Amino acid sequence: METKIQRVSIRDGKRLMIVSDIHAHGFLFMEALEKAGYSAEKDRLVIVGDMLEKGPDSLGSLRMVMNLREKGEVYPLMGNVDWWRYHHLIEENEEAQRQIIQNSLDCANWWGNSILLEMAAEMGEPLNADMDVQSFFHRIQDRYAKEIDFLATLPSILETEEMIFVHGGIPHERLDELEGTDQYPYLKRDDFMAEGLSFKKWVIVGHWPVALYRVGIPDYRPLIDEMRHIISLDGGCGVKGDGQVNLLILPEGKVRNYQVICTDKLPKITALEEQRDQGPGHLIQWGRHYVDVLERGEEISLIRHEGHNMRVPTRHLFQMNDRQACNDISDYVLPVTPGEEMSLILQCSLGAYVKKNGVNGWYYGKYMQKIDERNHDL
Repeated sequence: METKIQRVSIRDGKRLMIVSDIHAHGFLFMEALEKAGYSAEKDRLVIVGDMLEKGPDSLGSLRMVMNLREKGEVYPLMGNVDWWRYHHLIEENEEAQRQIIQNSLDCANWWGNSILLEMAAEMGEPLNADMDVQSFFHRIQDRYAKEIDFLATLPSILETEEMIFVHGGIPHERLDELEGTDQYPYLKRDDFMAEGLSFKKWVIVGHWPVALYRVGIPDYRPLIDEMRHIISLDGGCGVKGDGQVNLLILPEGKVRNYQVICTDKLPKITALEEQRDQGPGHLIQWGRHYVDVLERGEEISLIRHEGHNMRVPTRHLFQMNDRQACNDISDYVLPVTPGEEMSLILQCSLGAYVKKNGVNGWYYGKYMQKIDERNHDL
């Protein structure tokens, strides 16, 4: 698929909302919009790709975005996962179709669901290895033509007077040179902010979880680099168990006095005791996750990571490439005020590992767990 660029004018003073990497968590996206007081008449919304997979409801999330676009000024873009699944849905080769079915079943084991399984379930045709795959894919392509056509029409890049939106990243902002070229390198551009690029216009991307750019403190909030004019949005929703959907709000469409709304699926607690900031912590994260186990316990283990000793829940340890690794965690201690709401990631004898305003850390005080009254229906 070739790079398609959509150009729009936003110099009308409307509030601009930007989100990326919903990853089949439409209920979190809707919760963020509700918290922001989104209005189809008064607001403009940009969705910077990856609406599908890695979550419970790809089909429902996709239809929700389609409905939003019908009712308001909404600009969804193609993400690398959207591109991947679109090509799977239109596949005609029988051998490839069987591989796609197996991949979808594997994805369901990893993430709980997959769009092809959702479509099959809605049609009353559970996937299995012995089915007539070509006939099945033809029925999928016929029944879900509207959804597939929607994916096919998604632009790769959205450009305004002062901003460029693209899922992965771009090598430069001479967009006329990119138009018509293969779009995939701009959809999947890993570790984009580490390339050291700078731009005149603001370049807003998703794809790479922003927490991977941070050191010391696991921070899932949007990363805004004012010197280089880059904004990275991906809160790790669907990719990390403690990830979130980030909704960036720009009053009057300008990157000033911005607001951020974060939503996640974790249970909520209310702090009952004060806790003071104890300085920067040490962070273990994907890409830097190999550790030495100094003392393995049934619940808590002592490990060394990059010369730093820390205690971690033993369930965070796993084998990878014949080496011991540890899931993302920090020993950062959050500053907390009584009455503040936090998301509970885990509770163990060390204390409660929580998230407050998009930042993870330990809380050692007493808390009260809240009843989840959210309606996850799309």
